[in-house]
Amino acid sequence: MRLMSNNQWKWDANNDVWRAMGEDCSAETRVKGLARAYREILPDVMGLQEVSTRMAALMMEALGETPLPGGARYEYVSGGDTPIVYRRDRFRLLESGFFLYDEAVPGLEGSFNNGETKSYCFGVFEGREDGRRFALMSTHLWWMSSRPGSQNFRAGSNQARAYQIGLASARMDAVMAKYACPGVIMGDLNASVDSLCLEAAFGAGWKEAHDLAPREARDETRGHHPCGPRGFERGEPGSFGQAIDHILLKNEGGAKVLAFRRLTDEWFDKVSDHYPLYIDIQF
Repeated sequence: MRLMSNNQWKWDANNDVWRAMGEDCSAETRVKGLARAYREILPDVMGLQEVSTRMAALMMEALGETPLPGGARYEYVSGGDTPIVYRRDRFRLLESGFFLYDEAVPGLEGSFNNGETKSYCFGVFEGREDGRRFALMSTHLWWMSSRPGSQNFRAGSNQARAYQIGLASARMDAVMAKYACPGVIMGDLNASVDSLCLEAAFGAGWKEAHDLAPREARDETRGHHPCGPRGFERGEPGSFGQAIDHILLKNEGGAKVLAFRRLTDEWFDKVSDHYPLYIDIQF
């Protein structure tokens, strides 16, 4: 089974900066790149972030306009900016849900949800052939820095992410208990493996898929690069210690993570600032 997470960069219109570069950052153009990447990866289930209504419509149109390899037929699970897309030829959707994180975080001052973009969406899936079940959640956590002096500083940001992942984990615990199944949380957590957020996730029993994959089958880059309204560039690959996109597992039992990969082809540099992250896993 192949599971994928990708932050698409929520941006619909072209702008003067990209035009001056001879490029186009509109949804119509970038979704073509997203669809190309997803066709190459061919995930069974994908958790997405920063997906606008326009991008979602274009993406599903692009994925459905021609036959996909392996007979893939994708279905969309609405979840605000954090939807899920899955292969309906392989899975039945038993239950789904959506939650928008509150702007307020107990004990902290300020808003920790910009433009209502921070949320989670979950789905419970059952294999059509083997009847095996698993729950998967796509989430996007608060983005600013807790480091004084940072250009994007906001006090309490680390604590806000830890609080949000706690909410996500608690919801998944309830879902996994209901269906007696393993769970996957994936998405742009805006936090590295040594952060307060991931410490909270690990303390709640979640495991990093990167660490469960064989060393020879792990991507060790950071997985994101400059790509936004002011343009794009390849950037340095960085290290996994700088990664903010994660795939976490819990109650995985005898599951095997066979590979932890990213699509980092140069042509994708102008599609999104986050390279698609995917794992091959046997539950």
